[in-house]
Amino acid sequence: MKRRVAYALATILGSLAVMIVSTASWAYIHQDETPNELLK
Repeated sequence: MKRRVAYALATILGSLAVMIVSTASWAYIHQDETPNELLK
């Protein structure tokens, strides 16, 4: 039972990590122009 829970938790955390890191993620906000703070 513990092994099953650990596997499920690892799967969920791995999926969450991929979603956060990927460029097509829901957490990624695309900006067309480079912010002025980065151009200085």
